[in-house]
Amino acid sequence: MTDVQFPEPVVLRAGDRLLEIRDAMQAAQTLAEAWPATRGKWYHAANRACRSAVKGETSPQLARSMFVQAVDESRLGA
Repeated sequence: MTDVQFPEPVVLRAGDRLLEIRDAMQAAQTLAEAWPATRGKWYHAANRACRSAVKGETSPQLARSMFVQAVDESRLGA
């Protein structure tokens, strides 16, 4: 596994708490375990990008960008 740290954390709402996602591994886990049932195109793009970043195949910057789009799409932004 390579360094999958995001250049800047992503903060999102999960129910009544705030989550600070700092790397692609956390983002992939959040997408899998704490995401709303409604999943749009950015969710799927972020899921692929984050898993790819964990494998070292995609940059953490690209994974973060896709994850931010998914957060915006699902209206989970803090």
